[in-house]
Amino acid sequence: MFVAIPTTSGTGSEVTNFSVIKMDQSKIPVVDDVLLPDLAVLDGDLTKTVPPSITADTGMDVLTHALEAYVSTNASNFTDALAEKAVEIVFECLPTAVKHGDNLEARGFLHDASCMAGMAFTNASLGINHSLAHAIGGALHVPHGRANAILLPWVLGYNAADQRARKRYGILAWRLGLSPKNAENGAEVLQAAVRILSEAIKIPASFREAGVNETDFYDNLDRMTMAASGDNCTKTNPLQPLAEDLKDLYKKSYTGGK
Repeated sequence: MFVAIPTTSGTGSEVTNFSVIKMDQSKIPVVDDVLLPDLAVLDGDLTKTVPPSITADTGMDVLTHALEAYVSTNASNFTDALAEKAVEIVFECLPTAVKHGDNLEARGFLHDASCMAGMAFTNASLGINHSLAHAIGGALHVPHGRANAILLPWVLGYNAADQRARKRYGILAWRLGLSPKNAENGAEVLQAAVRILSEAIKIPASFREAGVNETDFYDNLDRMTMAASGDNCTKTNPLQPLAEDLKDLYKKSYTGGK
């Protein structure tokens, strides 16, 4: 009997068939049903001593799981329902959980969102946001959730070039009460909302701001780009990127677009 009891609200590993193995300077996602637990026990109280910075990082991982599952080429009605609710909970509860770690209601809801996002992506898979985060995390040791958060606005903007993804981002913006004018505007509004959320919980706006050395970044850029291209998560991204697209997303995320 394989029983999983998560103590952070982030990966959703308690309900997924995903694992990530670090080999040398690479993070390799492994997907196999033998990794899927038989039983998951969710108790938000087990996260109440998680420090604010880790609560923020892992919470943004939840959001990235949900957003990527929602626009995945393998998405379904079932994964959509789970992803939509997870996105709503993260926007509502993550700032409270970061600022008031003893708020057990917020902690519990965020724990639920982590599990729901896990169920969404284990069935729909993910996209290039995770591919890029895996590569830079392995090479330059950026915490996974923080890497996802820094990349997320840029990946949202990139994926919005796909008509289906753009429409879906607009639906999420509407569900969050962001009052988008149309589908195109909805993607832009959602992108802005992610940036505002990250700023509110003190996530760095760029890899440079996160302390990644510029020389180290550019020395590893080609290798990280190659690793992200070959990552399993790239297969279900709404758009199939060229290597130059991934490299451009890395550069924008390093400088913050400046």
